[in-house]
Formats: sequence, C-alpha cells, structure tokens
Amino acid sequence: MPEESVLRRLKERKLVQWALAYLAAAFVVFQSIEVMAEPWGIAPGLQRAVHVLLLVGLFVVLILAWYHGEKGQQRLSGAELLMITALLAIAAILLTVVRPGEQAVTTSETESVIDDAKPAIAVLPFDNFSPNPDDAYFADGMHEEIIRKLSDISGVRVISRTSVMRYREQRPSAGQIAGELGVGFLLEGSARKAEDQVRLTVQLIDASADDHVWAEDYDRDLTAAHLFEIQSDVAERVAAALEIELAASEIERIERHPTESLTAYDLYLLGRYRWNQLDMEGLTRAIEHFEAAIELDADFALAHAGLADVHMILTQGWGLAPRDAFPRAREAAERALALDPMLAEAHTSLGGVQLFYDWDFEAAEATFRRAIELKPNYALAPHWLSLSLMGRARFAEALEAARRAIALDPQSPYIQMNLGYILYVARQYDRAVEVYSDALEAGPHSLIRALRGGVYVQLGMLDEGISDLELAARMSERRNLIPATYLGFAYARAGRRSDAERVIRELQESAAERFVNPDYIAIVYVGLGENDEAMAWLYQATEARTDWPLFFPVDPVLDSIQSDPRYQDLLRTIGLSELIE
Repeated sequence: MPEESVLRRLKERKLVQWALAYLAAAFVVFQSIEVMAEPWGIAPGLQRAVHVLLLVGLFVVLILAWYHGEKGQQRLSGAELLMITALLAIAAILLTVVRPGEQAVTTSETESVIDDAKPAIAVLPFDNFSPNPDDAYFADGMHEEIIRKLSDISGVRVISRTSVMRYREQRPSAGQIAGELGVGFLLEGSARKAEDQVRLTVQLIDASADDHVWAEDYDRDLTAAHLFEIQSDVAERVAAALEIELAASEIERIERHPTESLTAYDLYLLGRYRWNQLDMEGLTRAIEHFEAAIELDADFALAHAGLADVHMILTQGWGLAPRDAFPRAREAAERALALDPMLAEAHTSLGGVQLFYDWDFEAAEATFRRAIELKPNYALAPHWLSLSLMGRARFAEALEAARRAIALDPQSPYIQMNLGYILYVARQYDRAVEVYSDALEAGPHSLIRALRGGVYVQLGMLDEGISDLELAARMSERRNLIPATYLGFAYARAGRRSDAERVIRELQESAAERFVNPDYIAIVYVGLGENDEAMAWLYQATEARTDWPLFFPVDPVLDSIQSDPRYQDLLRTIGLSELIE
C-alpha cells in the first residue's frame, strides 16, 4: 500500500526523530535569545532574523533527512542544491520584509515613541525689548513659563526649552526650524518690562504654510496675577487654534497661580535663568534666588522644585558631595509635592534622589512614570527613567525612554549624551559613536567628546580615543572631572602607565580642594590592572553614595573585574545582585 511505503520510508529515514531533535534545539535557541536579549542588548531586528532562519532551517533539515536518512545511500544532487538555495533565498526575502533594517538612533527614529496624531509646537526664544539690559531674564522667564503652561496640555507635543535656545541668535526660516525640530507650528514672541508695565507679543505660525494662525498683544500692569493670566491665555488660545479640546483638569492647571507675590515670582524667574547657564557660578546664584523666593512665599511650590533641581545637578561632576546635596534635594522636592502633588517637575527631582542616592530602582521608576503621566511633555522624566532602566540592564526599555526624551528635546546635548551612553553600555559601540558624532556636529561639548573617546577605547581605537579625551580634558578645564577619568583609563589601556598615574595624582590633588568621586580614581586603577587599589576606591564610592555604582555592572570599563568576588559582594550591597546571579 502507498501509505505503508511512505510510513516505512519515514521510519527508515528517521524523519520524525530529526524533526523532533531540531525543534528541541530550536526551542533552546529561542529561549536563550529571549532571556539574553535585554542584558546583551541584542537588537530586535537580529532577534527576528534568528527566528526566521530557524524556521527556514526546519525545512532544510527535513529535506536532508528525507534524501539522506540512510547514510551513504545518495550524494547531494543538483536538484537538492537548487531546493536549498531557493529556501535560503526565501529566508533572505523574509528578512528584508520582517526586519526593516537597524538604523542609527536619530531624531526620526523617535517618531514611533510619540503619538504622531498630536500637533507639535516649538516656542522660540522671546526677543527682549526691555530698556534695561538686566531685565533679559524676564523675556527668558516668560518664554520658559509659556512652554511650561503649554506642556500641561496632553493633546499637543511641546519641544523643550533646550532645543529651541539655539535659535536665539540665528533664526532660519520657519520651515527649516520646523523640519529640524519635527514640529508643525511655531510660537514666536517678545517681552518688554518697564517700570510697572509689561507688554508681551505672541504669534502662532503654521510652519508648513509659513502663515500666521493667530497673534495677540498683551499690555498689562506688572503684577503676578497679570503675568499668570497672560501665560494662561496664550496656552488656551494656542489650544483653540490647534483645535485641541482641553479637559477640565488641564484648564484648572493652566489657570492656577503659583504665587501671589510678584517679587517672589521675579526671583524664581532669575533662579531659572541662572540654572539654565549650567555653570558653577550660575548654579550657586540659582540657589540664592530660589531660597529668596521661598523666604517671601514659603508655599511657592515651583521655587522648591527649582531648588531641588539645582541640588540634583550639583552632584553631576560639579564638586558637591552626594551626602551634602541629595538630602537637600529630597527635602525641597518633598516640600514641593506637599504643596502641589501634581507637579511633575518635583516628582522627577524626587525620582532622581531615589535613583542616584537611595539606589532604589523600583521606587525611582514608579516616580518617573508618575511624572510622565502627569506631564507627558516634560523631557527630563523619560530622560532619567531611561537611566534607571539602563542600570538594571533593561536596555530595550531604556532606549525607548531615551528616544521619547529626544522627541521632546531633540537638540539637548545632555539627552543626546544619555542616548549615546545607553548604546555604549549595551555594547552597541558603532551606534554610540554615531550619536555622539552627530551631537558634536551641532556644537562643541567636552563631556560628549569625552564619552565618544571612551567608546573609541572600547573599540580598540586608542589613538582616536586619547585624542578625543585630551581635547575634552582641556575644554573642561577640570571643572568636570569625567574627561580626566576616561583619559586616565585610556592611557592605562594604551600602556602609558606614567600618564595614567599622573591623572590619578591630579585627581587626588583635586580632592584636597573639592569633592571628587572616588570611582573616578578607581576606574583608572582598573585600567592599570591594579584591582586591589581599584576595589578600595570602589568601596569608598559606595560609602560616599556617588551615582556611578549604579552603573558598575553595565559599564564596559569595569568588565575586567566582573569575576572578582569582592566586586560581586559590592554589587550585592548596592542591590544589583540580580545582574550577577
């Protein structure tokens, strides 16, 4: 009977056994890819490629088993070769369809993260028409506050301040700006403050048509209430022009007056102006202004949130010890939230304390996600969220959060730097170099250049890495010591021991004048292969509650000591045992 002949041939060729053995092996590969995708940073496209190849491989195995089940009976025929070639061609076609191509992470790659159905708007820097040059902060402050008001509207995507400030001095056409920022609308304006009067002029532009949609002049007496009324009216008029229906909660939030004191509000604007300068003098003055605003109005939640932001950033290489800065940041953030539980900026600052000081990944993640829920347009919330996810080797989620932050603040060097760092720790070095190089084309930045140099070192391109790092160290002029740290590590890896030891001495000399993260010195010792010294400094880093211990398990500079039992014990004290066990 034909059926018996087929069954006999299946049995003789052990077709079922071959199929079962292959499926068992394929299942192991499937599970391994799923488990290791995140900690190893395996790209989704590569995962899909493996899946398709395994599926096609099943048919190849069945064909070979059918024709060659009895060893030595036949040789591989031309027809079989053509059949296998055809299957592989089909696999290639499937890969081009299923795997659209892994591209470098750019602004355009963020579009899937943000709801494209939302209209997008950028508020360009306001011109300052105040007769007193010292009142330039007022135009900047009104500009930032209108961005903040618009950001409370969930139905619109608002580009963050950092990305629009590049257009203060040179302003190309509306179409070019819109294309660079990925928006459809621009809001332009000017501010004039003179004695007890204020004038604000704003106009909404449809960038695609280069046409004015709406414009308004506001002339008011200079009072806190009038300033808030202007900001609220602008936000509501923009929403109406974009045909966005505001929820009652959004209207209430937009129309809320954060303080009734004009002087306190003026000091708050000065504090934000100084904070945005991002240098030690500016940050110190920002603290003074925020504290003065709080003295005038202790219930001014935004001033408390601003104070928390300053203390947070002072730990990022600016020489303030974490044990001095973070408790103050926590106190200010918690006070702001007690006054205004819906203040996303304060939630974000508190999440930063929970992450970088408490080392509580779960609490920090929940706090950042709450901030995003409250204000989807606040770029710092997904920015910090991405770092908390990265520290736990959840690279795919971290990249998604980083892309969301870039969609909201596409020109921010710090957010681009963060994206590059995530790619770097995920061992996607070529893509990290692309992100850093794109950021450097937009302007010089010592930290970004230093981090690109660190990637070159991991790629074995020591000359290129040292060149970047030496330039970054000169640019930073020791104001920030991260470039010097990576430079010392690069010297060590290049066999330039005396230069590496010189960097260690310079870091220790700096420690006599200011706080220096002990992990900076540890990293240079790791490069030199002196693990005993490295571990001693790493223990000091955990005692000082610096932020780098959070990234020890994922940062490639520490790969060489991953198997050291002392290092593994150190990770357990941080709460990262899940990454080594």
